[in-house]
Amino acid sequence: MTRTIQRTPVALQGDGRGSGLGQEPTDLQQDTGGERAPYKVLIVDDETHILKAVQRLFLGQGYQVLTAPSGADAVELFREHDIALIISDQRMPGLSGAALLNYVRKKSPYTVRIMLTGNNDVATAIEAINQGEVFRFITKPWDHDEFLKIVGLAIEHHELLISKVRYEEHIRSQNKKLSVLNAELSDLNEDLERRVEERTREVVSRQEEIEHLYRELQGSFDATIKALVSIMELGEVHVIEHCQRTAERVRMFCELLELPEEECKEIERATLLHWIGLINAPPRVFEKPGEELDEEARASWEFHTVLGQQAIHHVPALREPGRMILHYLRRHDDPTFGAEQVDPATGQVYGEAFVRGCQILGICSTFERVRTGLRGSERNEVAGAVERGLRLLKEGAADGAFDPALVRRFDEMVAREMATARTREVVVRFDELRPGMVLARPLETAQGIPVAPRDMIITDELIARLGRFQESNGLNEIRVWG
Repeated sequence: MTRTIQRTPVALQGDGRGSGLGQEPTDLQQDTGGERAPYKVLIVDDETHILKAVQRLFLGQGYQVLTAPSGADAVELFREHDIALIISDQRMPGLSGAALLNYVRKKSPYTVRIMLTGNNDVATAIEAINQGEVFRFITKPWDHDEFLKIVGLAIEHHELLISKVRYEEHIRSQNKKLSVLNAELSDLNEDLERRVEERTREVVSRQEEIEHLYRELQGSFDATIKALVSIMELGEVHVIEHCQRTAERVRMFCELLELPEEECKEIERATLLHWIGLINAPPRVFEKPGEELDEEARASWEFHTVLGQQAIHHVPALREPGRMILHYLRRHDDPTFGAEQVDPATGQVYGEAFVRGCQILGICSTFERVRTGLRGSERNEVAGAVERGLRLLKEGAADGAFDPALVRRFDEMVAREMATARTREVVVRFDELRPGMVLARPLETAQGIPVAPRDMIITDELIARLGRFQESNGLNEIRVWG
């Protein structure tokens, strides 16, 4: 009744067993390596020559072939073997192929079912589909290659069914383990939550202490800058006026560029002190353009960045602003001063933010120096001074001194500013000052001490500073652009 081909599968690899009479495949977590027992394929047909023809077809294919001449014999074989694939004729005496496949479907759902049928047997196909849920139909006579191809697909389908069962069994096993672990974790979580709450209270307390210290440090930092600015006020008035105007210009430019707040503060701090190296410079430095200065005055200008950096280097919190003061006149096209280049003083790369900050400070300082005119020269109209300043920046961008992209954005900012500028002077009381107003004339105390330059933009910080002068010495007439 049977014939066995004892070869290991070569084209198809599986678990080496069928499913057997309604039982799930055993050894669901067995090792997948090594040789497997050949898949068992059962051929059922009441015609002997058909059985022999199929046996010949399967020679050398790596399957163990079982044959049965009737449905009843096939049922007996199912009780003895695990069948991976059954191929059954439909028209047989006694138990029909459809009935047999229906029996197999119920008893062994992991056995793949194929129906052998004659051409144009539509009724057979419908009955087999309804009862046995067949995987494929093979018509008589068949094409050998097509027959073997269908068998190969059926074995792959069998492997998928077995894999699904193994996976589900694995999931069930893991779920049981997880249930145990969840119970243990629940206890651990309760303990952990208690510890986290305690630790959180400690961290919050420490964080509040750190924030308090940080605020004190920031206050000390800002107080140091204010002290230095106050010292600068005792020196050349042109220095402090220029630094204050430029700082306000930097603040507006950084807002336009939407830079991070901390980056803006770093640039602004450097700006407030960037001419500190010119406190003791000869007055000639402020009376002529750089190219027209004599040797002594030119030396003061060229070395003011070094002197400025050295003046604040020993204050740890001011070292980064000091580095920016040292480099703010570096050219944009300088191959040794790029975001990826290494600062020889620190051994670290300059970084994109630092290089950008130096360019912003250089652009704003250059513009303000030209816009407000040099001391000793006749002041021109605002529009003319602005035009000269922008022209100088654009020329610098063209020859590589300034970043062209930053100069374009700066030009846009100034253009909008000029479009809304007013030229009528208005006298206001101190309590009428509001942020955004622009001084039309230099502001002095009642004793004639300069406290704010012409064209300076009023800010909350400046109002607070002027308030102290108002309380102590009083202020002269305040004129703003209306």
